[in-house]
Order: sequence, then structure tokens, then C-alpha cells
Amino acid sequence: MTTRSDARTNKTAIRIAALLCALLWAVGVYVLWRFFVGTKMGQTIEEAAFLGSVYGRSKLWTLAEPILSLVSGLYVVVAIVVVAAIALMRKRLLLAAQVVTIIVGANVTTQIVKRYLFDRPEFDVGWALSNSLPSGHTTVAASTSLALLIAVPRRFRPFVALLGAGYTAAMGVSTLVGQWHRPSDVYAAILVAGVWATLVTVFSTSSTHDSDPRRTRTWTAAATIVFGLVAVIGALAAVWFLRGAFQHWDTTLLTSSELQRNAYIGSVAAVGVVSALVFGTTLVIRQAVARMR
Repeated sequence: MTTRSDARTNKTAIRIAALLCALLWAVGVYVLWRFFVGTKMGQTIEEAAFLGSVYGRSKLWTLAEPILSLVSGLYVVVAIVVVAAIALMRKRLLLAAQVVTIIVGANVTTQIVKRYLFDRPEFDVGWALSNSLPSGHTTVAASTSLALLIAVPRRFRPFVALLGAGYTAAMGVSTLVGQWHRPSDVYAAILVAGVWATLVTVFSTSSTHDSDPRRTRTWTAAATIVFGLVAVIGALAAVWFLRGAFQHWDTTLLTSSELQRNAYIGSVAAVGVVSALVFGTTLVIRQAVARMR
């Protein structure tokens, strides 16, 4: 039997875990920018992936273009209204504030970071571009999906998490296919949304609690296993395809079509890894927070 003291300890542990996770994602954004944007090696590897994105583009663009066209100012407004309405229909005012905070906070953060905090040093690698990290389109997809994950009742969250992770990954990969962004822009966008999704859970109260049926625990465990498998398989694929890019970045990387194609494939695999990690972690933390008494 759980005592009141044990319950307080559990609440504290969960909140600390959520806070540490948010900090980890934030540090990840900085590390991505520092290496892939702030060093010549990082820029060269991403340029190779950028050039390699022409591989299969004629076919992939027919899938990517409709996905990218979904994102607009109206899309964001509708998403905010929908997730807030779900929370309010569940009579959870704080939860409504949390999901709106995730979407607004993530997208505002992305624009501030991209335009005012991070710059892009010139190393004479590819076109001279301004900083594009994080990706705005991917931030919209990730933040709205994570907000929906937070808003829906417990029994729906494993399915929303899986669908949201897939949608976010598809949006991120679509920006790569269209050469709208480089890989690190996508990874950073997912992490920015993850920061806000885990951060709001630190301030959860009893008004965000819901029931904890045994069947839901089973589905949550199953979804977590799927995320774990995707992360492991994706990481192995990313390492396999990207190893050549790291080995030859200063010699043949930007002249070898094979290395460019491998850099692109490895970068796409890494999108799945980041999406699985963020959504899987958020699912576990959200389920734990909502169970606190």
C-alpha cells in the first residue's frame, strides 16, 4: 500500500525526471547547432546529405509536397483550438493551458533561436546561407502532435504517440526531400518541441490526473517497445550509412555521389531515431505524471 510520503516521493521523482529530460533536449539543440552548423566538418557532412537528397527525389517529392503544404498559420490556429477543446471537454483547464503552451512555446522558441540566437559561420561549404536551425515546419508538426498526446485521455495516448511520431518524422524527411532544410534543422526542431512537452509536465497538478486501467499499461508498454526498436534500428542504420561521411569529410565527400547518397540515407534514419526518442519519452513521462496522486 502506497503511503502519502511515498506518493510525494514519486511525484518529486517524476518531476525531476521530466525536468532533466527537458534539459537534455535543450542541450541537444545546442550541441547540434555547435557541431553541424558551427564547424566545417559538420557543415560538410550536412552539405553531402543535402546534395544526396536528389536520390529518388522525383518519386519522393510526390509524397513530400502534400505533407509540407499542410503547414500554415491557419493550421497552427486550428491545432491550438482542437487540442485546447479536447482538454476543456475533459474539464481540465490547466491541461488546456499546458497544450497551448507547448504549441506556442515551441514555435516561438524556434523562430527566436533561428533568427536571433544562432548564426551560421561561413566555411565556404555550399551556398552562403543564414541559419535555418531549427526547422519551422518540423516544429509545427512535432509540437502539435505532442500537444495532442498530452491532451487526450490515457487510453488513447500510446496510439497518438505512435501516429504523432510517424507524422513528425514524415514532415521532417519531407523538408529534406524538398531541400528546404538540412538534417540538423529537423533534429533540433523535434527536440525543441520535446523540451516544451516535458517541461509543462513539471507543473502538472491533480487536475491533470486520469484513471490507470491495466489494459492501458499494456498498450503503453507495447508502444514504448516499438519506439525503442525504431530508435535502435534507426541508430544502427544511421551509423552504418554515415560512417563514410565522417571518415572522408575533408577529401572526397562532396565529390562522391555514393557518399552523398549514404549521408542522406543515414540522416533520414536519424530523423526516425530522434522522433522515436522524444515521443517515446514524452509518452512514458505523461503517463506517469497523470497517474500521480
